[in-house]
Amino acid sequence: MDKKRPILVQGAMDVEINYLKETIINLEEIELFGYKFYKGLYNNYPIIISKTNIGLIQAAVATFIAITNFNPVAVINQGTAGANSKDIHNHDIVIGDECININSYITSHKEETQGSNPLEWELLTFKEGKDEFLTIKSDKRLCDIATKCSEQHVNGKIVVGRIGSGDMWDNEIDRIKWFNEKYNILCEDMESISAYTVCNKFNIPVIGIRVISDNELTKEQYERTSAIEAQKYTLEICKKLIEGE
Repeated sequence: MDKKRPILVQGAMDVEINYLKETIINLEEIELFGYKFYKGLYNNYPIIISKTNIGLIQAAVATFIAITNFNPVAVINQGTAGANSKDIHNHDIVIGDECININSYITSHKEETQGSNPLEWELLTFKEGKDEFLTIKSDKRLCDIATKCSEQHVNGKIVVGRIGSGDMWDNEIDRIKWFNEKYNILCEDMESISAYTVCNKFNIPVIGIRVISDNELTKEQYERTSAIEAQKYTLEICKKLIEGE
């Protein structure tokens, strides 16, 4: 790993980065184009904490600014997410070995007065000439390192799988189940796909780390403070990266 290039860790909200800010030393706040970054050291290695703000566009812009200004050696997009499975619960952590845009879809044809049925929609990645169902893979080395940290998380289990990402807060049980059963999506957030997409364009290794903060399927209510679990886990990943694993 290039020791001169920082690790970039992203979070959309203050609650998703405050623990990180308290942990790194020599903290310096940098504002670029209205986005906040925090530069410092963790285990004597340079690290940049990025507050992306909420949503796909915000996260895409923040990722682009970070890459072009700080040239990170790796990007970890972390934070909270809602569960799409009854088998994962609040405080469990999902390691995103791949990510998909759940706002990219084609609807079935319906005439006037026939209404709308989102359960008939199909997820697609729109490309000139050929539209496809595509996912974006995380960096394999980062995924392997993240998996090795599983023993460090004591407040829940670790699950590796697909993250769905889009500008939506989903409270419809049938649609949540549809995402899981048809597309094998484990959880939903609002930023990961942006980081995956931009990082892939720049050939920067990227991974998504999401702690489950709520589960409509099991009636587990939103726990804002669960965000600290993802930050602690992310620091374990950073530690192994710094140690050269």
